[in-house]
Amino acid sequence: MDTGAILLQQEIEIGPQETAPELAARMAERGAPLVAETLRGLAAGKITPRPQDHSAATYAPMLKKEDGRIDWRWLAGEILNRIRGFAPWPGAYTTFRGKICHIWGAPAPGTTQAPPGSILREGAELRVACGGGTLLRLAGVKLEGRKLIEASEFASGVRLAPGEAFSASSK
Repeated sequence: MDTGAILLQQEIEIGPQETAPELAARMAERGAPLVAETLRGLAAGKITPRPQDHSAATYAPMLKKEDGRIDWRWLAGEILNRIRGFAPWPGAYTTFRGKICHIWGAPAPGTTQAPPGSILREGAELRVACGGGTLLRLAGVKLEGRKLIEASEFASGVRLAPGEAFSASSK
């Protein structure tokens, strides 16, 4: 990524449920005034470029579509972070009945003994068993070729049967 000198910088906290597009919008809003301040500071000679600490640098590879595939053996928190971070592309997805299925979720309390990927219906709410017995509450589902719908609509529309599951791994 960028290895050039630092002119000005500002930290911004990432919200616990914030998605990549939401963060990008906030960064753009905060970044525009920072760019203007940087240009004024450079013109006035008040900013001295300082080198980055390359020993602390990390490099992110270019995202590929397959990076969005969910492995249900991961902990629910890890899956939730992928859902948030991979929006809008490549999105977080799994396979259901042989079709690609993008999902949106939220944290769910409790634990389960069900195998990872198992879809658990609790009233109108759908939860998915994840690694370590953790749970992810499904908020929305977009089955291949269909529009985004609420998880409860998905369960009714596909006539979800007891014991059904999303694909369990990234393979």
